[in-house]
Amino acid sequence: MAKSDSPLVQAATEFDEELAVYARLGELFLKTPLNTLKHLERANTTIGEIADCEQRLSNAGKKLIEALTAARQKQEDLSQSVIDYAPTVQARNVKLRELMTAMGELAGDVAAINTQVTGKNGDSGHEAPAPDPAEVSKKVLDLSERADQLAATAREADFVELAEQAHALHQRLKAIGTKLQKATP
Repeated sequence: MAKSDSPLVQAATEFDEELAVYARLGELFLKTPLNTLKHLERANTTIGEIADCEQRLSNAGKKLIEALTAARQKQEDLSQSVIDYAPTVQARNVKLRELMTAMGELAGDVAAINTQVTGKNGDSGHEAPAPDPAEVSKKVLDLSERADQLAATAREADFVELAEQAHALHQRLKAIGTKLQKATP
């Protein structure tokens, strides 16, 4: 279904149509021979039609100016709304960046514990000493708590997707930390 025309398009169309009528009448008037009574009557009638058309053209021009002014005002209002809203977007971007940095730090700390647990110290000739399960459990549970806090902060800031990711990480870390705690003698 076609979109209905805006007031500006309607006014421009009306003005264009009246302009076309005026051009047609003007050309007809200028080309009308004046050598018979019938031709003179036709010329006089055409002058009257041109005068009527000029009035309609003037009215259509006023409508076009009003529609153009209204469209310009709407654009300026929207522009101001965009300018007013930009700081909100900027603040959201800053908050998201903070949360993503915290999530990245959390992931880095999880990777460090993973490296500690798997015994990779970067030296292929020597294995890393076996980690203390109680210490690893405490670190994992601390990371779980940080992930839970991050999830709550993200939820408060209305970053639902990030909150869900942080909450899922919290649950996984809590389960791992709890299992390690139970395995600790």
